[in-house]
Amino acid sequence: MTLEQVRHDDRARLQRLLAGRWSAPGDHPISRLAARPLGDYRLLVLLGPKNNVGSRYFQLFLVDREGRLADRPLALGLYSSGPFPAYNWVELIQYHPLLSVDAQALDLPALGLDLPLFLMLSELVPPGGHLMVEYDSPGQQTTERVLTRGYPPATSPTGYLMFQAGCRSFRDWYISEGGREGPRKLQGFKPLNEEIAREKTQRLREQLAEFLSRPEQASASGGWEAGARRLAREVLGALEKA
Repeated sequence: MTLEQVRHDDRARLQRLLAGRWSAPGDHPISRLAARPLGDYRLLVLLGPKNNVGSRYFQLFLVDREGRLADRPLALGLYSSGPFPAYNWVELIQYHPLLSVDAQALDLPALGLDLPLFLMLSELVPPGGHLMVEYDSPGQQTTERVLTRGYPPATSPTGYLMFQAGCRSFRDWYISEGGREGPRKLQGFKPLNEEIAREKTQRLREQLAEFLSRPEQASASGGWEAGARRLAREVLGALEKA
């Protein structure tokens, strides 16, 4: 998907970015996402400046078959690469799965389009790397509620997507260090090798089994626990099949 394929009325939004510090991705690794299909839409990618530690900003937009641009970016992210596995990661600083195109609502989770997106992002991260996704935006409310109640990260919608994309352990950055770390975010780690994968998978099984063994507190959880338990069973079922 290129700028020329975007409807003329929407193109000015992108041209303002391109007149500043944003550009087409060129041969940067993030260009692997450019023009990738997501249901009836395609991804448009812009590459931004480096941050103070050398990671590159990027933005993802959705464009429909008529060249209409979604009302806001799907994501603002950071991409990092380096010689050691842990130096390789993708972070979504802003993630907006609830969009609109030409005044029509576009709900990625409801359409099943969030998993293909996470699988694409995971392709950019080698074993030993990680994904990070914020959960402070309005479209991330369920993940926020699940994590703030202390349920296992894999039982949140975002954690479950990370699990499906190959992550087997998690860290919840629920306290921003004086604002320097940005919004609250969930970090999912891809195992470096088979030995680590077995170890992390077993720990994940134990964590989810312990969670499911607790008495359910439905009246006090506002219904969020039921969804977390459902995803816990989904993860355990997937691990058994594997």
